[in-house]
Amino acid sequence: MAWKWYWLALVLVIVICTAGLVLYRFDNRSLLYFGDAASRLVKAREFMDSQHPGLSNIGTVWLPLPQLLLIPFASISALFYSGIAGAFVGIPYLVGTGLLLFATIRRITHSRPIAFLGACLFALNPNVVYMALTPMSEAALFFFVALAGYALLRWLETDSVKWLSLCAVAVMLATLCRYEAWVLAPFIVLVSASKGSRSGKESRRLPTIGMAAIGSIALSGIAFWLIWNAVVYGNALEFLHWSASISPVFFSPSLKHPLLANLITYSRAVSSIFGPVLLLISTGVFFRFRRKGAERKHVLLLIFFALPPLFIFFALMTGRIYMDQWWWNWRFVLTLGLFLSVAGAIGLAELFSTVRSTATRATVIAGLLAMPVIQLAVPEVGVATFNDAAKSRFDMTQYSTALGEQLRSIDGRSSIALLTGYGQAERIMISSGLPLKRFHIICYPDKRDSLEPLSPSDRYVVVEDDLTPKSQELIDNWVSRGRLRNYEILLEYGRYILLEGGETFAMKGRKPAHSKARSGFR
Repeated sequence: MAWKWYWLALVLVIVICTAGLVLYRFDNRSLLYFGDAASRLVKAREFMDSQHPGLSNIGTVWLPLPQLLLIPFASISALFYSGIAGAFVGIPYLVGTGLLLFATIRRITHSRPIAFLGACLFALNPNVVYMALTPMSEAALFFFVALAGYALLRWLETDSVKWLSLCAVAVMLATLCRYEAWVLAPFIVLVSASKGSRSGKESRRLPTIGMAAIGSIALSGIAFWLIWNAVVYGNALEFLHWSASISPVFFSPSLKHPLLANLITYSRAVSSIFGPVLLLISTGVFFRFRRKGAERKHVLLLIFFALPPLFIFFALMTGRIYMDQWWWNWRFVLTLGLFLSVAGAIGLAELFSTVRSTATRATVIAGLLAMPVIQLAVPEVGVATFNDAAKSRFDMTQYSTALGEQLRSIDGRSSIALLTGYGQAERIMISSGLPLKRFHIICYPDKRDSLEPLSPSDRYVVVEDDLTPKSQELIDNWVSRGRLRNYEILLEYGRYILLEGGETFAMKGRKPAHSKARSGFR
């Protein structure tokens, strides 16, 4: 077999698309199990279909590029309402990531079969595949980090300005996908400045300032985000108020050693997602460098790929993000897979250079390829990212989807205000099949929502029957101020209440909304 890139592309496309079809047939909402998946898809659609279309939908907290990439596909109603718009973005990006890993590993190991295997170990990992099928941000991050890594390697080999420029642009785009990529931008600036300082006297190369200037392009994404938050929200660090959350484990009196508990959880996540064989083989990279002497370009590349997962590890250990033993947020460790793919391939090449036995080689390869099968076949191991997302598939999700379908029959001109829990408003909007400009989401009882009445166009209000404390505070505020005086209960479905309002509506025999609101909608 000729280990060509197009064979790899074909394998990746077939396997990933087949996985998507199987999941969609299993449950046509399986690609939107994550609350964030539905929310990101709606966010993308709202740029052109909402009560306030336009750039204001960039918002804060979520970095904007994943939603912007979704816009062309979310604007197609068939892709948006079916929930598969995210796959049209994620699949090409994951295939591209696999090809970039193949090219990177081949240049390091000079072995096409090992490069083929290393690329497949990441791009066909079931945890990675599932994330690429959803409207989440991981697939875009993987692609831009892999592109930046390949361009970095080529620049270190050739000193070509075009490769440094491509690396800096790719890092800039990665910093607009997820925050763990932010650590890559100063690294590229430092490496470019360092290389420029050593080669500044050579006429064929750019001096230090020139290389540093090109490398600084990597910082422009971060600069944009800080400026956007400063201009729009009056605080350059506004996103920190929402994106950082202290891990509950730090406040649990039953845990005497929370840091150790987080370390154990992280280790379990890494082992369950990537497998012990790949982790063991990856250690071979250190033995190779120790014995043969490290090539600086390869060391820098491995450091580059290691920085995002190190950022996540530090954030976990300092309580800035949360993971638990039941697969919650285990997707945060997926960026480690890029490092393991390259390091594992180098370790595998080192092993095969000393082990000539065909049986031993076959056993190692079988051990590497067995992990995806085990994840799919053994529930105790499982596909962590899917299990994580599936926990969102509970009664509220079923009720919100069913309620959205009920909304198709209501008046087609009036606005619908949604006061629901995390991710449920977006599920209602998608399942309704209605234009998003019909909906008005009320998320938190901030000063604006607490002091201003509902819009006169909000003829309908959907209220969750199991409100969060903040949502309940808003309802109580409205009740005390008489905001729901003219609304009456039109429908009670599961744990949701649909209110219809307006002074001209005389609904005989219906319970007034405010009577139930005063009791907390219980």
